[in-house]
Amino acid sequence: MSRCIVHLDMDSYFASVEQQAQPSLRGRPIGVTGKPTERSIITAFSREAKRYPVKTAMPVWEAVRHCPELVLVPGHPERYVETSRRFLEILKEYTVMIEVYSIDEVFMDVSQEAPRRGGPVAMARDIQRRFHDALGPYITATLGIATAGKTFAKLVGKRHKPNGIGLLWDDEMPRLLKTTQVGEMCGIGPRIERRLDQLGIVTLADLGATPEALLRREFGVYGVFLRQLGLGRDPSPVIPYTEIPPPKSVGHSRTLPPEMRDVSLAFLVLRELADKVAARLRRLGYVCRTIHCGFRTGVLGPGYAKQATLAIPSDDGETIYRACQSILAAIPVQPAEVALVSVSATQLVERDALPDLLFEEDRRRDRLNGAVDKIRTRYGDGSIRLGTSLLLKPLPQHVGGFIQETWEFGAAGEGG
Repeated sequence: MSRCIVHLDMDSYFASVEQQAQPSLRGRPIGVTGKPTERSIITAFSREAKRYPVKTAMPVWEAVRHCPELVLVPGHPERYVETSRRFLEILKEYTVMIEVYSIDEVFMDVSQEAPRRGGPVAMARDIQRRFHDALGPYITATLGIATAGKTFAKLVGKRHKPNGIGLLWDDEMPRLLKTTQVGEMCGIGPRIERRLDQLGIVTLADLGATPEALLRREFGVYGVFLRQLGLGRDPSPVIPYTEIPPPKSVGHSRTLPPEMRDVSLAFLVLRELADKVAARLRRLGYVCRTIHCGFRTGVLGPGYAKQATLAIPSDDGETIYRACQSILAAIPVQPAEVALVSVSATQLVERDALPDLLFEEDRRRDRLNGAVDKIRTRYGDGSIRLGTSLLLKPLPQHVGGFIQETWEFGAAGEGG
């Protein structure tokens, strides 16, 4: 066996952790949410709830309509982070080649280790047994195993949920390519799927039969990767957690409840998001050159966004917010109501790698930011806040920010 990739995905993760921690929830359809209100959303459903036509990110009111017996459970991010830490410690005993894809999802390259453990299937079963003993019977994982690479391991694992083991060997690949719709593959979202459909490409086999020049013309460099998938290959390596590349961007977005969609209130929220982005940049030791800012006029409505490059790279919230104001002013559409605002910082540079280009006023703000960071580190993020944020009532917090925060690394991640 030249290569063996395993994709491990925890089943109904947030919900199963809650059921393991609270015996009264076991066997019941539950939905994990930031706050159990009609204006919140469901971030995870239990297996029992998934028997109904529900899906992640569904509003509470809609989920309850589909499943009247649904039990709403406030999320506990600290539980999920701690459980992830525990299952990663178990996986480290099997291989050091572990790529953390999300809080509940990893890829592993076990090409060297699997033969010594009786093969990949025996290894996968042993991992499931270890999880059962260490984490509890309600916290389970599905594993997909493929020689073709990460994307195919993820695909075959998805087809064997929950608590299953999926296998895909080389001799099974031709049939899979003929029968698999392109939209089933990770990395091919609805927009790309529609564009492929317009080209007459429906299955992976169709994708592999398409000239690379055509795909490159339509999708750029990504077209080369798409054709590799169509040929049954994903050469992308597993990037160990010890070798995580530096972040490409840091961003925040926030969906606003109906009573807070006035543009003036949206700008107050945007100011707070700019401060959060700046704080995370400082914590990571980066400054940014470019700011992206945008909004949506409805939760499912059209989005508008532009970007601007800063004269001097910055990690200051006020500087980022002023850039956002300029960006939004340049967008032709000026709505009366805004349903979502977002800000992200890109073109990141290590702060220590830049010369000191700050003017005296900027140095004062830099010292102020440092003092604020120390206070928040010691007493929590809510211990010191922007004055403008006090004008807002608290917004729904969806499970500790797992939905609201974005971290983009060299290897793309996606929640499981």
